[in-house]
Amino acid sequence: MLELRHYQRAALDSLYAYWAEGGGNGLIVLPTGAGKALVIAKLIEELLSDYPDMRILNVTHSAPLVGQNYQEFLGLLPFAPAGIYSAGLNRRDAKAQVLFCGIQSVWNKVEQIGDIDLVIVDEAHAISRNANTQYGKFFKDVRERNPDSRTCGTTATDYRMDSGRLTDDLDDEPVLDPETGLPFAGAPVKFKLFDDVVYEIGIGELIEQGFLTRLTSHRTTSKIDLKGIGSRGGEYIPGQVSEAAERIIEAAIAEDMVLSEGRRAGLFFSTSKENANHVAEAIRRHGRTCAVLTSDNSHQTKEIFEGFKAGKYWAISSVSMITTGTNFPFVDFISLILSTKSPGKLVQILGRGTRNCAGKDDCLIADHGRNLAYHGPIDQIRPREPGKGLGEQPKKLCPQDQLDVNGQCGCGELIPISIMTCQCCGYVFPPNEEEKITAQADTTPVLSTEKPWSVVTSRTFRHHPGKEGKPDSVKVTYMVGMKAINEWICCAHSGYPKTRADRWWLAHGGQRPFPKTVLEFLERQHELDSTAEVQLDYARNAKYPDVMAHRIGPANDNVPPAANDNRGYAEDWEADIPF
Repeated sequence: MLELRHYQRAALDSLYAYWAEGGGNGLIVLPTGAGKALVIAKLIEELLSDYPDMRILNVTHSAPLVGQNYQEFLGLLPFAPAGIYSAGLNRRDAKAQVLFCGIQSVWNKVEQIGDIDLVIVDEAHAISRNANTQYGKFFKDVRERNPDSRTCGTTATDYRMDSGRLTDDLDDEPVLDPETGLPFAGAPVKFKLFDDVVYEIGIGELIEQGFLTRLTSHRTTSKIDLKGIGSRGGEYIPGQVSEAAERIIEAAIAEDMVLSEGRRAGLFFSTSKENANHVAEAIRRHGRTCAVLTSDNSHQTKEIFEGFKAGKYWAISSVSMITTGTNFPFVDFISLILSTKSPGKLVQILGRGTRNCAGKDDCLIADHGRNLAYHGPIDQIRPREPGKGLGEQPKKLCPQDQLDVNGQCGCGELIPISIMTCQCCGYVFPPNEEEKITAQADTTPVLSTEKPWSVVTSRTFRHHPGKEGKPDSVKVTYMVGMKAINEWICCAHSGYPKTRADRWWLAHGGQRPFPKTVLEFLERQHELDSTAEVQLDYARNAKYPDVMAHRIGPANDNVPPAANDNRGYAEDWEADIPF
């Protein structure tokens, strides 16, 4: 018997409890990769077990998703009375007791399908606020035919692509007078689809529990210039973003090819078909295979997906065709060559990289569209409420490497520029603070639990005498802005400190055998590459952070002298020099 994961079981139990208490239409929020298809299949199986005559529809906006959910259900109940109604899949099993449907195929076919007891909506975030859409009209017809019908839904984001939560009302567009072009008198009709979120678990929590893969980010230098780009309907104007993106594609792809070295597979997201084709051409010029998928060749979707899974293509470059409903667990690199104000769209895109896969430790995100700087870490994104404005106020980073007047470091949160005291940690900004989203803010992590990376402007080595009879060590000082960050390399120690020192030496390009004394380390420092960035953890001590990891820079030949010059300071040695 199949055993659900703890959160999948909790989600279903919460829905049952909600209904038992007289609740209406409930929504289950599970991150991408958390197994929503299995939750839907198990829900249908358990309901049919208790109510054998129940008529159930599972509806979504994507033909591949219809097929995936159907196959998942048949895996649980191979002989169930299930069918498909989807023009894209060339099946119209209208009278099946359990029907897996595409909304484009059934929105006006309720009379043909008949009475429905329960509608399960997958990818519910695709439902617009406008009730005069296919979803809105479909649900009106369902409830007119069976007023006692219920609805439940699953989604990775409980807010729509445009604005507002899924539990908000859906508004009918006003009916216009054909003569005047003005709305007829009277209030718009309200249509509420989901009443409450009955269960939710965050992406960060599932990553920490090992059910999803960690997302990591890397600083990018090629970025879309958003200056002067307008907004329409709460989103950047696509044509203007596409034009700005076109100017950086060559540099962005060159950068991505370096960042993705050794990565198994990549997904590249663009704003326009022209951008997507340009991206693919640039990737191919770098010697890697890449397929293009847009609405122009949507008939090749199955072929491209199968080729991607088989390794025929290293990457897919696309516009809106792989944002939701795609299942590629092996993807470990995602590049954003687009800019969006939609939090739902960003979360859905990045969710393509969270599925676990053998041999996959993380998924690296290259953000060329300043999306993380705009929205912040995706596990802290909150939707804006409709009618509350677009949230255009510039933001600043609460600094983790600077002390305020009270001697306190910041927390790394992106906050409105007008706020002078961080509402998250209490950091007090200096007067006349005019720091907007700059290069420093572009290092916004993709997850709030990801430790920040800081650029190293210089690095020095010093002899550090051991205390209380302990061996000496090398004191490494990294300059990060105006702050000195120290780390100790214990090359003369034994056990774990020695192992860690040897790993540091090897990672920075040092040769074997490893140095066994501080003097040998300093004499051989010319072998070492520079340190480009360090990852800092302020959890243990806000004033003296721990160095968690390093990003290595170019080889340090000191010709001409590098900014990250390796130097030893004999004048700082406290022990007597025997020569």
